[in-house]
Amino acid sequence: MAAHLVYGPLVDLSKMEDRHIIITYRLDRATMQELCAQLEPDLMSAIRHPTGIPPLVQVLSVLHFLASASFQTTVAMASGLSQPMFSNMLSRLLSALLKHMCSYIVFPQVEDLPTVKGDFYALGHIPNIISAIDGTHVAFVPPQE
Repeated sequence: MAAHLVYGPLVDLSKMEDRHIIITYRLDRATMQELCAQLEPDLMSAIRHPTGIPPLVQVLSVLHFLASASFQTTVAMASGLSQPMFSNMLSRLLSALLKHMCSYIVFPQVEDLPTVKGDFYALGHIPNIISAIDGTHVAFVPPQE
């Protein structure tokens, strides 16, 4: 059986420049702190285990994984975790994120589409655009009506 290692946080956000935080995690410092605070109750159960992972480490590790499109093993090692531990943590954190998804992802209402399309057209002269992301490829599931 693989050992579940936790070496403690390898990242100190207070020592990172804001630009580097955004590049690495795709969120600014304030949003990341807000996200950690929101998710902490869902992630606290992991801390009660002797090899528990602090919520900040969980959030940083998963955000890095999602932002980098890397492999679990690579991100786990960079986070000081075993791959099985990272995999379990990833599953828990993604489930917790789903609970708060509507706070961060907002789709335009049908009645707003002409205005949204017009605003995007004014920016880039590309017709029929209703949303954009920063270049990170994210699989979206359409909202249920």
